[in-house]
Amino acid sequence: MSNDAMSSAVRPPYASDTKIPSLAQLLVDGGDSRIALDTHGVNKYGCTVEPQSAEDSMFAFGSATASTISQRGFAAANHVYQKIVQATLDDAPSSLYALYAQEMQSLRQELKQLCQTSDAVDVVFAASGTDLHLMVSQLFTGATSGPSMIVMVEAGETGSSVPAALQGLHFSDCSALGVPVCAGQSAGDADAPELVRIALREADGTPRAAADIDGEVETLITSACGHNKRVLLVLADVTKTGMIGPSVTCALALRKRYPYQLEVLVDACQFRLTNATLNAYLEQQFLVAITGSKFVSGPSFSGALFFPEAAAIRYRQQTAPEALYAYSSRADWPASWSGMDGLQKKANCGLLVRWVAAIVELRAFRSLPDEAIHQFVQEFRRAVLHNIGTHSDLSLLPVPAPDRQALTTMPGWDQWPTIFPFVLHHPSGEPLSREQTTTVYRRLQHEKRMQVGQPVTCGVWQQIPVSALRLCLSARLITAALSDDGDTHNKAEQIISAAIAVLDAARRLGAGIK
Repeated sequence: MSNDAMSSAVRPPYASDTKIPSLAQLLVDGGDSRIALDTHGVNKYGCTVEPQSAEDSMFAFGSATASTISQRGFAAANHVYQKIVQATLDDAPSSLYALYAQEMQSLRQELKQLCQTSDAVDVVFAASGTDLHLMVSQLFTGATSGPSMIVMVEAGETGSSVPAALQGLHFSDCSALGVPVCAGQSAGDADAPELVRIALREADGTPRAAADIDGEVETLITSACGHNKRVLLVLADVTKTGMIGPSVTCALALRKRYPYQLEVLVDACQFRLTNATLNAYLEQQFLVAITGSKFVSGPSFSGALFFPEAAAIRYRQQTAPEALYAYSSRADWPASWSGMDGLQKKANCGLLVRWVAAIVELRAFRSLPDEAIHQFVQEFRRAVLHNIGTHSDLSLLPVPAPDRQALTTMPGWDQWPTIFPFVLHHPSGEPLSREQTTTVYRRLQHEKRMQVGQPVTCGVWQQIPVSALRLCLSARLITAALSDDGDTHNKAEQIISAAIAVLDAARRLGAGIK
């Protein structure tokens, strides 16, 4: 990592002894070391701060990991950046914070409108999905003096830093507000809750039976509640490979059985949900965490947490936990949350410009007819499955179809997968090892300018530790495929052809590895 990149990663936003940062600097500010740029000008996920060309966007199928900012996203970010510059030139710290608070409130209102949530729903912003898990954990454990337990699915399907965040630990060397911290140390004064992780896959990578997963979760929570513990259940919808775990049916039944002891957080950080699904979760009084940087395809590090009415009432008077002071600005929370009044009134302008870039992608996507999205997602799925099924050097990682019938019977495009994890094989039939798969991933990025989701560990096949790459649809790709300029059929075909070209390139690169 370059010295400039490192200083940008840990610099408090708009420290008084620094000049006004550029928009490019802001795009990697106000997060943690994961978005700092290396000497090649890319972050940990291989994304730059330069807007992606229309041509390169055609081959951007890595949204399950991250996306490079689009040209329209960069333009929108630049528009609010000009306001930031002017507020900074006013040479009054209150001017910049006032602008930040105003813009974050505007984003909050538009996000709720685009998601068609009720007025009673509250939205809190954070730098990342990991930050959101830290926030929820700290609110949850701070609401009781008794013992507590958190149940989550395996970190390999969600995020490597999530377990630390849920236990109230720092997960990087700097926080979202630029405070130097030590990864692994306690972020606050609250006792760390018991954390239990549930496997979603067998040792060979095949999905565990849903009944087995649900049974394990039910046994854990029933026992904990029987011992007067409060429990936070993290329901993943969907994981890195497109799974839901535990089942929606299981979460609903447990919440009904233990309404005062069980809190449910839906980890929807991939945000591969229709508005109907999102609002159905909120109607069940589940908290929902989303990001603007996965399916929505905004730049890395922009998270939001939806609080349904009952949860908002329950938490908004609670004094801000100590752990949040390094991660959260007062303006990241609604004005009605008086318990957060003690948080710093600091403008995290990096978070602001990233969310502005993300919201224009969501705005464009939400303007599309649901039926058109539904049809294209199915068409894309058929083409990808056919291609993988006709090549012996590719195999689809098994993923159960998303099942939310217990939550909503309204069919939508999210009933179909938009993440397609696949394993590469040698001509002999053996799967590529994890190291070989990582080599293919990097060569796709650097040599072919093609993006797929980072390799995800998926078990051991034939005594070989294996990882899967992920071909992913995003809101930006769907918007491009369905843009209304009189040539939507051809554009849809171009997006599908580009996906097949990425699979073919991965196959060729895999075949060349000895």
